[in-house]
Amino acid sequence: MIGNPFAEIFKNAFKTDVLQSAVYTPTQINRFEPRVKIFMDSLNRFMRTSGQTPIMYQRYLFDEHKLFEYALFLRGYMRDAQTVLSELKQKHAVDSDLINLFEASSQYVVACNNHLKDKRIFNNNVNYCSWKIDLSAGLQQATYSPVSKSEKNRHNLYLFMPFRLKDNEQMLNTWIYKNMRNSLDNLHIFGEQVDTCAVFYPIQKSRCSNVTSLLKTLKYGDGFYEPEDLQFVKNHWADFIAKNIKFNNDGKICAAEKYSSAELNNNFRNITIFSYCAGTANAHRCLNVLYLMTSQIYGEKTAQDAMRNVFVTSYGFLPPREKLYYSGVHFYSHKDDDTNCREPFVNLNNHELYEKTKCRKQDSAARISVMPDMRNYIIALKIPEKTVIYNNKRIEKFDDAEYGHNLNNVNTVNLASPDNYAHKIFKSVLEKSSMGKRGKNVLQADNRTADFSLLNSAVIGRRQYL
Repeated sequence: MIGNPFAEIFKNAFKTDVLQSAVYTPTQINRFEPRVKIFMDSLNRFMRTSGQTPIMYQRYLFDEHKLFEYALFLRGYMRDAQTVLSELKQKHAVDSDLINLFEASSQYVVACNNHLKDKRIFNNNVNYCSWKIDLSAGLQQATYSPVSKSEKNRHNLYLFMPFRLKDNEQMLNTWIYKNMRNSLDNLHIFGEQVDTCAVFYPIQKSRCSNVTSLLKTLKYGDGFYEPEDLQFVKNHWADFIAKNIKFNNDGKICAAEKYSSAELNNNFRNITIFSYCAGTANAHRCLNVLYLMTSQIYGEKTAQDAMRNVFVTSYGFLPPREKLYYSGVHFYSHKDDDTNCREPFVNLNNHELYEKTKCRKQDSAARISVMPDMRNYIIALKIPEKTVIYNNKRIEKFDDAEYGHNLNNVNTVNLASPDNYAHKIFKSVLEKSSMGKRGKNVLQADNRTADFSLLNSAVIGRRQYL
């Protein structure tokens, strides 16, 4: 796509991080491993289609470890390009040439396995890891067990996380406690009435491959899913859809025992998701599978009615489209003056919706945007000027280097804030939705009604309809 601003960013980063330490050989054309040539051809194809001149790398002798790190960090170069965020359009995020480049980078890092003496081994074809969290003793002492099936008659909260983790209990406990400790501390809910499951990619899934899936999700929206999304739904949610589902050789449902509409709606009300950043794209694809499988059995109208009972609370990722099958509240944070510090990942994925929904100068704590389906809300939160948190039994200042993307903006009590509105509303939404509340009722805060929370601009800023 001519004019894609990321081409120049990638080109400058290549010169700095790969060629700057390389040896220039003006009298000869150097030969490279096929994996290098295939990746560089894809990178230069993106350069040409974006209106940039190709990178003339053939006369350089460079360390392939640097190219390997460059391929892994493409998304990071995009994130750090604050100067171009104001130029972005939605078409840049779903540029087919950009998607093809990330697909090529994911294939390249897999091709590097066992060739660069690097201990990291990647495989693009891996399934999610799913672990049930036993919170009965509190999050710090929580235990984790692999799970492949969920109970449809229980409230279920699924934490769709963007990080690729080692699938062991110690790593999970460290990450979940660090990021969710103040939002899962209500043991009456998460220790008793709600089953909680962490869903993530294992470390073998490369960042490049994950970003490829994310960009395809933005481009294709409803109906698109990856093989691991289908496998997750078969493992976890098949019993929510119908009894004894059977598939033919083409993967289509050929037999199933239906529930009544009331049973189906109640089952789907027991599916609640919290998703962070790219984890929201993963959740969206799994919900695409849930809808497609349900519509095969019951028809589109019944499937759509049931999907409204599924609830997604997200942070740091705006919905991939403005009309969604499911319901939800979607949070993000940004600085009051975001001229030079825009929330990077929200902007990369959906800059135009960010500009529509962000807080204005006259807003106090937040701006709530009601989406066209009237079941989904976007809550933009202003980052306070000062944040002091209690961490590891110590009081410390918190500096969000990513301008609002860090989960601590909503998950942590700010000792410097007089009301902690952001944390209270986030925790309230997560708890109420996990217990099966839907619609605007999840926005009830303290003793105020949902309507009061939506209308009182003195408390939360402004309300608008998209």
